[in-house]
Amino acid sequence: MAFILKKAGYADIKKVKIHAEKLNLDSEELNPQKLYIIEKEKKLVGFGRHKNYGNIHELSTVGILEPYRRLRLGQVIVEKLISLAPVRNEIWLTTIFPEYFAKFGFKTDKNIPEELILKAERICKKFNKSPEYNTFMKYHKILKQP
Repeated sequence: MAFILKKAGYADIKKVKIHAEKLNLDSEELNPQKLYIIEKEKKLVGFGRHKNYGNIHELSTVGILEPYRRLRLGQVIVEKLISLAPVRNEIWLTTIFPEYFAKFGFKTDKNIPEELILKAERICKKFNKSPEYNTFMKYHKILKQP
């Protein structure tokens, strides 16, 4: 059976939260309207979401479960989230894998919005990590003209 990418439902939130926390990912305010999952035979194998802080847009909580890594499922999630991002210009993310996200056009940026710094501090504290654990990256979304 094939992998299925779909918008999450309320029943998926608990499963995503458990796996996100095992992966030291942001599990704050999970919302099925902004969360996408990948399933295989109705089993959760990956997830990712959009998260907003006012005008700041973040691609967040991207995770693929261990047995399903290296199958390009992370690429499927990231590309879907970028394509659906409701912004005209910048998409941010916080990661410990900057090399991975650089492949999609994300670039390290030092002009970090305060909202993301505060979020990173909360998440790092939750997992007993240092805030320096993260790299802040930005993607410039170019909208196609009709």
